[in-house]
Amino acid sequence: MQQYQHNINLNQPDHGQQPNVYQPDQIQDKKVKNNFWGYFLTSVVSVILTVAMILGILISFKGKELFSNAQVNKEFFPKKSQIINVKENEDGNDELSLVFKNTPANKKSLEKLETIFSILQNDYYEELSENQLIDAMAIGMVEQLESPYTFYMTPEYVEEMEDLMSGEYSGIGAVVEQVGASYQISDIIEDSPAEKSGLMVNDVFVSVDGKDASEFEDVAILALNIRGEQGTKVVIEIYRASDNKNYKFEITRANITNANIRSEMLTDDIGYVRILEFSDGAADNFITAMDNLQDQGAKNIVFDLRNNGGGYIDEVLYMLDYLLSEGELTTEIGRRNGQEFEITEFSDKETGVPEDMKFACIMNNNSASASELFAGCLRDWNKAELVGETSFGKGVGTITQYLEDGSAVQITNFYYNLPSGTNIDGTGLTPDYEVELPENIRNMIISRIDSKEDTQLQKAIEILE
Repeated sequence: MQQYQHNINLNQPDHGQQPNVYQPDQIQDKKVKNNFWGYFLTSVVSVILTVAMILGILISFKGKELFSNAQVNKEFFPKKSQIINVKENEDGNDELSLVFKNTPANKKSLEKLETIFSILQNDYYEELSENQLIDAMAIGMVEQLESPYTFYMTPEYVEEMEDLMSGEYSGIGAVVEQVGASYQISDIIEDSPAEKSGLMVNDVFVSVDGKDASEFEDVAILALNIRGEQGTKVVIEIYRASDNKNYKFEITRANITNANIRSEMLTDDIGYVRILEFSDGAADNFITAMDNLQDQGAKNIVFDLRNNGGGYIDEVLYMLDYLLSEGELTTEIGRRNGQEFEITEFSDKETGVPEDMKFACIMNNNSASASELFAGCLRDWNKAELVGETSFGKGVGTITQYLEDGSAVQITNFYYNLPSGTNIDGTGLTPDYEVELPENIRNMIISRIDSKEDTQLQKAIEILE
């Protein structure tokens, strides 16, 4: 099968070696439409295809990222624009200045910047250093782009993200998404402190350790306040709409290992694979599960992508390559270092499943990004039908670039198309069979729902029989 590791390190820092199944040293036979891929990814820290950002709790930034398992040495820093000028002043000391082209538009903008800088330096109620103001300017450039997927990350945030995508972290084990100004639980990890305490899907955060949830800037900051050392406690207050009441929980944090793949046989010839996230090692676990199911007699497979917010794009490509024969998987179109690129990813002839194997993908409104690529690609190949609800609609990807102080900037870098040429950003995937869960089980963890009551699962089984 085609190998998708790019010519860079795919391992998360300090998290050990990846399994060997899909870990080639290089990809000399990579099939792309041009040779830009190597150049593009040598400067990428991570390419992201996800709406799920998992920080202490698993977090879903509604409309977030697309992770590619592309990791680059932290020694790499972004290409400089050469706007810093160093000049010795009359006292013999170096002065720093920013240099831009002398155009009327630039002059007007810089005069406004100078004025605001002076106002804050002289009249802000607390004294601000030049360094503080320069840092604020840098962060402001990112934040003012008004892109939901482009933002600045503190060093602490970066560390949390790396831990998260390793699949192990210390927290409570709840998947949380930001919906408007509120933070809502979209899923809960089985046997986690969150489940044992009584938290439920769709609970809305009211406070964390007495701090009102409205005071948290975004879901990542909320997560940082929930995470902590194993054995320590956090007090969480939630609002439960089904009861129209607030509840308060004291939860003891624990180390969470989030299994990204779960599988079982549903009938004598239908297997079931739940893909919780496309994190490190997901593809290897997926292939192991698929091989085991086929050994048990599986002829067709249900893929459960409900509440899967995404993950590393390479993990998705490995899985699709295992399932599909030679052909197009996706095309990525964007900009890097001032140059436009277009990359088409292909699978090869070898597959791990019979040609006549059929699939059904179950999705809901929280199925996003990498999940949508997975399901959309299978449907475009006429290999799968989709069951459930319209998916989230995340058709762009981001790159994350580390800065010298350990912080990072995540920016929207490309959009991806399905094999049909369709981009699902803002629209999502419409299911072939629209099926809602009964009201009485919508707030339950997917794994805890009785399969006979799971109307979406039952429909998926029906179309495969």
